Amino acid sequence: MRNFKTKLEPFGRGFVNCESDNVDLKVACGIYQACKDIDISINPDTGLVSVSIRGASGFEYGSGPYMSRGGIKNEIEQHPEDKEDLQYISDNMFPWMKHVHLWDLFSEDQKRHIDESDLWGGTWMGHANPDFDMIARMGTDAVRERVESFRALNPGKDDFYDSLKITLDALDVLSARFREMARDMLESETDSVRRRHLEKIRDTFDHAVKLPARDFAEAVIVFSLVFTLDGVDSPGSFDQYMYDYWKKTDPGLRREYLENLWIFFHDSRTWNLCIAGSDENWNDRSNDLTYAILEVTEKYKFQTPNLTMRCHRNTPDKLIRAAYKAIASGCGMPTLYNDEAVCPALERLGIPPRDSHLYVMNGCNQIDIMGKSHMGLEDGEVCIAKAVEYVLNNGKSQRTGLALGIETGDPCSFKDFDEFYAAFIKQLDHMADVSCEMSNIAQQINKEYAANPLRSVLIEGCMQKGADYKAGGPVYGNGQILAEGVADAIDSLAAVKKYVYEDKKYTMGELVDALNKNFEGYGEMFNTLKNTKLKFGNDIEYVDSIAKDVIDHFNSYLLTKPTVRGGYFGGGCSPFNRAANYGHGLGALPNGHKFREYLIADSIGATPGNDVNGPTALLNSCLKFDHTLPTSGFILNIKFDKQLFNTKTGEEGFISLFHSYFDRGGQQLSVTVVSADELKDAQVHPDCHRDLIVRVGGYSDYFVSLSKQLQDNVIARTDNK
Repeated sequence: MRNFKTKLEPFGRGFVNCESDNVDLKVACGIYQACKDIDISINPDTGLVSVSIRGASGFEYGSGPYMSRGGIKNEIEQHPEDKEDLQYISDNMFPWMKHVHLWDLFSEDQKRHIDESDLWGGTWMGHANPDFDMIARMGTDAVRERVESFRALNPGKDDFYDSLKITLDALDVLSARFREMARDMLESETDSVRRRHLEKIRDTFDHAVKLPARDFAEAVIVFSLVFTLDGVDSPGSFDQYMYDYWKKTDPGLRREYLENLWIFFHDSRTWNLCIAGSDENWNDRSNDLTYAILEVTEKYKFQTPNLTMRCHRNTPDKLIRAAYKAIASGCGMPTLYNDEAVCPALERLGIPPRDSHLYVMNGCNQIDIMGKSHMGLEDGEVCIAKAVEYVLNNGKSQRTGLALGIETGDPCSFKDFDEFYAAFIKQLDHMADVSCEMSNIAQQINKEYAANPLRSVLIEGCMQKGADYKAGGPVYGNGQILAEGVADAIDSLAAVKKYVYEDKKYTMGELVDALNKNFEGYGEMFNTLKNTKLKFGNDIEYVDSIAKDVIDHFNSYLLTKPTVRGGYFGGGCSPFNRAANYGHGLGALPNGHKFREYLIADSIGATPGNDVNGPTALLNSCLKFDHTLPTSGFILNIKFDKQLFNTKTGEEGFISLFHSYFDRGGQQLSVTVVSADELKDAQVHPDCHRDLIVRVGGYSDYFVSLSKQLQDNVIARTDNK
């Protein structure tokens, strides 16, 4: 054990000074040392606390333990007196960081796929929804008793259980430090509100975290400690696990702390919070905390947290209208999810109804089982439109000429559309295979090196099995591969079928030549393909039947691919802010997409601007998909004109549209309420529109913060009036 002189890098010091070769113990010792030495903070305006184990070495929910040699080098330059200690940390941590250096584990072909922007897998370590209420509800003393009870059932796993106890000790250390900090701050604080907040922190940590929280304010304070130590991810079903505290707390105090928490969520860039939903018997689970959350969402109009509301056959009309009010405020939230589609999808994975009805969202809109799973979130993506490009070039990229697809033959040799489509499916399956393979490479190395004892405490299954969160510990270990460029692929296939094979307006040779020349010299062909009415999102059976075949196949195929975590992959569509990059990575396509154009479909709906038959037609097209196949977020972005939406007519129209879509099995709706003129003016005068919020591929963001390419994508979406 080294006697360090430096006070820097406490996580790294604890990690390398752990004399065990067990990674669970090494990470736990790093967390414990960090909790003793890192800076902590109290915000007396909100009355909440925060902590972060991030430096050149550290710990966070995605990667678990990490160490940056570049970061250590910078610290040595700034603190040359600590060079020997810092270099020791770097040299002794680096061999344990194989999970952080995934790039070295991928084959050259797999790396080329990422460079090509046609797919990826495994490079993001994923979100989750731990049981953030456990410590407030039970206290660390009671959790320690659970650790010992499961240790007795799993002999030979003492290192793992010791790592959990050390992590619980670290929580105790933090609570004591926050108690003393609050006492110190009270000595000089004169503001009455701030003093009251500091007193509440002091009094909370007089007994917590070792013992349970006693009211909503205390539970929120303990939550802020655990949530920030975990790394600020997704709170999950907050209105469910916090409701018992809410019920027994003075209305004024609980409302104050809910609003303070909302500010905390915004300031910390919290991901996804979920409300409402049904139980396994379809009883509605909403409560008055659900409504209070919708009220603060409407009041503050923040772009975070990404609020999601679960709906079902027994959702009260009152709740749907409360959600409408929040959406109408312009914050783009809540997004709406349909239990009638999601729960059957999860049950395809073998998740029983008692747990499928515990689903929540995290990240943008990926699906998880609250406190019981590590389901990827997300494990990879596939740009489906790129599979069309590969068919037309016999497996080669138009942009780079690299053979990243598979050889499916000269497209001019295909006798009919069935042969063309069969080649497309082969290309698509190959891309899905590569994405799953890359994800499983990452899952395996994370299993060996990316221990997370905090999440192993907070997620069911880990204690019971004696296995880490990243090593198959959670009850459910499925995965999620997301689709990009959905409508662009569908429109391209429809154009090939119609204009090459049926009408014979163009030969395959002419089409391939036109695409390779980016339509130069083929103006008439470009105008035909670009402006054809055969575009997905317009309730046209000719196009929609192709759409159903493609996407249902993609989602079904993934369900046959096993994960290292002990489950199976599933599909979804949640493009985040990457849609424009996927568009830029595509070659010219038969739907009229030109090489290096950024515009591409940003959800399961139409390529922006191509749905011209109204919102009902768009929903009808999207309902051709089987929404009980995708096990991740199946995002539909839809934009409404602000003037009409914020009227009684607009409200009734939206409620009818909601029922039309969800009653027929649609999975999700993400709504942007804004005027086209406002968006265009915001591009020219961003300082006048700093609070303008739009939906982007499954999450909300400030419009002026987006790239020009993403802004253009949002503007191009059809304005529904």
